[in-house]
Amino acid sequence: MPRTILQIVLMTATVMVGAGCATSPLISGDVFRESSSDVANRAPGALSVPQEAATGERIDPLQMRVQADYHFALGESYSLEGNGARAIEEYKLTLVYDPRSAVVRQRLAREYVTQGLISEAMEQAKLAVEYDPKLVEAHMLLGGLYSALKMYGEAMEAYRRVLGLSPDHPDAPLFIGAIYAEQKRYPDALAQFEALARNKGNRSPHVAWYYVGRIQLEEGREGASERAEKAFLNALDAKPGFVDATLALGQVYESRNNRARAKQLYRNHQEKSGPDAGVADALGRLHLEDEELDKAFEQYEVIEARDGEDLNVKVKMAFILIEKKKFNEAILKLEEILARAPHSDKIRFYLGAVYEEIKDYKGAIAQFARIPVGSSYYAEGVIHSAYLHKLGGDHESAVRAIEAGIRNQPEHPQFYALYASFLDDLKEYEKGVRMLEGAVLKFPEHAQLHFFLGSMQDRLGAADKTVRSMRKVLEIDANHVQALNFLAYTYAEQNKELDEAEAMVRRALELQPNDGYILDTLGWVLFKKGDTAEAVKALEAAYKAQPGESVIAEHLGDAYYKLQLPEKAKRMYQRAAETETNDANARKIRNKIVSIDQQQQTVGLPGPNARRPASEK
Repeated sequence: MPRTILQIVLMTATVMVGAGCATSPLISGDVFRESSSDVANRAPGALSVPQEAATGERIDPLQMRVQADYHFALGESYSLEGNGARAIEEYKLTLVYDPRSAVVRQRLAREYVTQGLISEAMEQAKLAVEYDPKLVEAHMLLGGLYSALKMYGEAMEAYRRVLGLSPDHPDAPLFIGAIYAEQKRYPDALAQFEALARNKGNRSPHVAWYYVGRIQLEEGREGASERAEKAFLNALDAKPGFVDATLALGQVYESRNNRARAKQLYRNHQEKSGPDAGVADALGRLHLEDEELDKAFEQYEVIEARDGEDLNVKVKMAFILIEKKKFNEAILKLEEILARAPHSDKIRFYLGAVYEEIKDYKGAIAQFARIPVGSSYYAEGVIHSAYLHKLGGDHESAVRAIEAGIRNQPEHPQFYALYASFLDDLKEYEKGVRMLEGAVLKFPEHAQLHFFLGSMQDRLGAADKTVRSMRKVLEIDANHVQALNFLAYTYAEQNKELDEAEAMVRRALELQPNDGYILDTLGWVLFKKGDTAEAVKALEAAYKAQPGESVIAEHLGDAYYKLQLPEKAKRMYQRAAETETNDANARKIRNKIVSIDQQQQTVGLPGPNARRPASEK
């Protein structure tokens, strides 16, 4: 989500209020005095001296000062180290010895902000400005807290007090303009930032011009893009190499679909100002979108060189290597990512997929096996694993893998579909039917599961059940090409509903033109309807598309024979017999050749369910 102007400006608030460091107090005799020339960064002052409860004796003021300085110094040290919790402890101990120190309360408020304790921060910031109404940093911090809480009136008052104390303050005017923008008071915001940009005394006009451009885009009036472009160019004139303005101007060019100009802008920045991660990321993205993979990779190398811990960039680099089929390099990069993020299931899945690409099936299976059950990549990992076991000829492991998937995540219908294909390979049709009958009850609207069920019912010769299952598929998905083709062929084999069969197969052909198996079904339906001449046209087209399919060659031979073209029929039967893998079917086809040679008239053709459609062999 894009940040608002106020959010961008506020990002600098914590840094700004914590920029100072404490100076040592000036000591004159027994009196603790602060440097009047360094109000922003003074050490704890105005020590109050507690009374001893039992004796009424005064504690040594020097010892009090020493303790205050000691805890304050520790607080500053912990703060610089980023140890906010310890810094808070030390600042609070400082307040034991100097409870009215505005600087300490301002520092404490700042640390509360870093810990997300906004109400505590607000309390301390208010006390800071109460104890020292002239402490600019406390007013700035208070303004930032009000802004974060969308208390814009109070925030505006805090920043105006800053300007009253320090008219040339560099940041307060920016915050005022940002609040106007947040309130969508765009004319006021533009006036504020344009005045800052043109102020000769402003040491950062480039920042003001940048916000002018941002507001123009956010307001979105006619011509906003052109005015924003001019503002960003002014920012770059004021400070060449200003990264934020470069990126914003690039976005303007991209919004106009002028990608070439955006690329040139980013390249010019790199040539003149050196590498920058943000610019490299923007340029890399454009190259990637334009499929300029080598150039994109170069930009991501720039980012990686500056921040070797940026895993997102390493992932992009790995995917580019995969796309370029540099699989061994991709494996190294993915393994490097996994070493830093061992629980990244996404990376582990892609590492497995790359091993699969280089046919290191054991390596791939090992990676897929490490994807936990709760992962969004678990199902895909199981499917790949099971498939690779099958490719390796280990059908038992393939079945075990898919059965484990069903046990662990029974809500995934693709598990049941793959399981059905394995059982089909193993010719365990009855087990497959039982499993699929349960699956379609669990997923009644899953068309493919009903299709697999019908296919297996056909294997068992249950023609009526096959028809019911295929009709259920078409209820769910009227354009299911496989079911249209299968049911049309089944009707042709049964020699019934031939008009409906022709309509279905023609619909399948519209959805999947020039498919050899569908053309074969069309030819066979026409043959059964007695339209042999048209059947030959369809079957010749089917044979041209699938010349190695035995069933198609046999059907074409039958059609030639019926047209009294015995020599052509014999050639087709010979080719069908040569490509037939089932010995019984091959003998049956050769018998047709013998019949022709003996000039015996063929009586009938294979009965129902004797042969499946070519697409289902």
